[in-house]
Amino acid sequence: MELLWLLVGIVIGSIATSACWFSWNYAKKKRNRKFRKRSNHLLRSASIRNLKYWAQNIQQKYQNPLNKSERIDNLPERPLWETIVEIAPIGYIQVDQDNRLVVCNQKAATMMGIVNIQQGLMRKPFLLQLIRSYELDHLVEQTRVNNVSSQVDWVFHPAIPDPVDPVPQQGRPIRAHSIFMEQGRVGIFLEDRQEAIAIVQQRDRWTSDVAHELKTPLTSIRLVAETIEPRVDPSAKIWIERLLREIDRITNLVKDLLDLGQMDVGIAPTLDLSNVNLADLVQAVWLTLEPIANRKQVSLKYMGDDNLTAQLDESRIYRLLLNLLDNSIKHSPALQSITIKTSVLDSSILIETIDAGDGFPEDALPHLFDRFYRIDPSRTRSGLDRGGRGLGLAIANQIVELHQGTITAQNHPETGGAWIKIALPYQKS
Repeated sequence: MELLWLLVGIVIGSIATSACWFSWNYAKKKRNRKFRKRSNHLLRSASIRNLKYWAQNIQQKYQNPLNKSERIDNLPERPLWETIVEIAPIGYIQVDQDNRLVVCNQKAATMMGIVNIQQGLMRKPFLLQLIRSYELDHLVEQTRVNNVSSQVDWVFHPAIPDPVDPVPQQGRPIRAHSIFMEQGRVGIFLEDRQEAIAIVQQRDRWTSDVAHELKTPLTSIRLVAETIEPRVDPSAKIWIERLLREIDRITNLVKDLLDLGQMDVGIAPTLDLSNVNLADLVQAVWLTLEPIANRKQVSLKYMGDDNLTAQLDESRIYRLLLNLLDNSIKHSPALQSITIKTSVLDSSILIETIDAGDGFPEDALPHLFDRFYRIDPSRTRSGLDRGGRGLGLAIANQIVELHQGTITAQNHPETGGAWIKIALPYQKS
């Protein structure tokens, strides 16, 4: 019996000892976690305060320098600025008031074919000594004179290193953005456009190839549809007519792609010039689009000399006006009019189309004549899909260029709608 009570006491003592040990160990770990958490919070708070103090100090020196010696160029953080410029994904150069090169990162040096750039910067050479480019030099002067940022695109051809044994140098398309700085300094960001242009060319070749492949089967489909049209039941003819309209729409798309592809491959289409009466041509184009205009109750207002004639390719100018007026009808509100003005200014003939539609968003103006560019519907006042394939204005631009003319787009100050202005060479007969 005594042995039994002894065993019970040993068991109870072991349980009590284990419970005390586990309680003490848990309390110790909890205290350590609490201490570490408080320490990390204090360290983090100190780091945040130090970072805030550093940022505020830099900001004060940026915004409220006490004297010229504390301006950003002489701050102790200048090495950080140089590091950022050096690892930037685009090229950057900077010239002083004497056009001496004072900053040039490795990306710009590679782009411009400059070797040993770091050693060269110690001598502060003139810009034209290292980069022989009239476009870049003109951009610097233009920025310095006008005190505003500017941009230029050109193909840079590196200088031949050895005139005695010349090696063909491949041109590189470059886009330069300039910024005006203090004391006559100018900074220029250089963007290599070679890859972007190669992608565009590849896309244009692909669309041209697809257009060629689609041309033959579309012709065959149209012949089949025209053959079976008189043989179907009268109640089903509406579907054949709809099929033919869709075939015509796709055929016109293919024709647009082929027309655009001709200049991409270096084939300049020939112009069939003849004396064209512009007033008669405008009326012919409007007669084609009149069924669409009547549905929206949109009218045409022609302003110009009814006897004005010019040496033009009639079929291409017809296509030009057709695209412009078609766009104007689509985007004009009901019960409005579209105005076409023709006039002669010096040695140019001016053609203007004005509508009362939504107009163009400001950020879309530089891209309106790019193929496949379509305005985001959310950027229009109506918020509706403007439709189209993004080829109409691109075709119009190509036709104008073939005639050695210019075309521009903006919003009319009175109507708020699209305002397309075309200038074509004009010679009095």
